[in-house]
Amino acid sequence: MNVTFVSGCGRVNTILLLVIAVLSPWTVHLAPPKQRPLALVGVVAVFLLYGIFAANPLTRWEMWAGLAVGIISVLFFASNGGGRQRPSRRPRREPFDDNADGHTGEIR
Repeated sequence: MNVTFVSGCGRVNTILLLVIAVLSPWTVHLAPPKQRPLALVGVVAVFLLYGIFAANPLTRWEMWAGLAVGIISVLFFASNGGGRQRPSRRPRREPFDDNADGHTGEIR
């Protein structure tokens, strides 16, 4: 069986695998903590589907380069707090402590 590829097909596969590989660490990172294992299974399923219908992604440089870029970008943004500052939390007051701030409520 002789298969002939269209000239632009290789470039589409390269870009598609690179985009999938860059976005896969973000998919797992942005999933809620209890659903991260499911997100990881979903990412592996996407790579398996790519392997079934396009080409083996394990032997392609695009997958490894994209995963490296994605993981490094997740680590960079996570270490910097995502580019935003978190407000400091004020200490919580006891809900039924009427004299927590020293006022008794008496009018003088």
